[in-house]
Amino acid sequence: MANTTFNGPVRAEKGFEQISIASGTGVVTTNLDVDTSGNLVTTGYVSSYDNVVSITDATYSVASTQSGAVFTLNRAAGIVVTLPTAVAGLQYTFIVGTTFTGAGQINTQNTSDLYSGFAMIFDPATATDMNAFIPDASNDDTIDLGTAAQGWLVGGIIRLKAETAAVWHCEAHLHGDGSLATPFE
Repeated sequence: MANTTFNGPVRAEKGFEQISIASGTGVVTTNLDVDTSGNLVTTGYVSSYDNVVSITDATYSVASTQSGAVFTLNRAAGIVVTLPTAVAGLQYTFIVGTTFTGAGQINTQNTSDLYSGFAMIFDPATATDMNAFIPDASNDDTIDLGTAAQGWLVGGIIRLKAETAAVWHCEAHLHGDGSLATPFE
């Protein structure tokens, strides 16, 4: 059978199926089915791997089209990351892939886009040294990993999700050293 190319949406009231037909027997097998409610059933594999991006440049601008991506911060001399304008539902994960020797920052694109949430900083050298930091919701538009005390040691993770068009929710678990200090500015 020939291939058909459509220009525009393909619509069906009774769902869609992708099938295979056994060459010797003619037995039809449904490999993928989209039912009338839009539910997807497949006998195959649906890829759900996250896109992982290693940042090694001094500056990096995250695109809104990269929502769901995981970024590893892999430049010891420091990195300044700029988020896109907040749009509810955008989400990104940042992993401190190498210990910084220069400041690392994650900035909102607009100073009116602020952080909410928390950052837990753990001092691996002192088992009982752990602090929680919460942005003040008035002007915190930067996550600053400017010192070891602010969580610039390898292994930390920062999850960001835009709650609204002006608020990035932060869930951070960072590794620090010394007199632990807030990363929110």
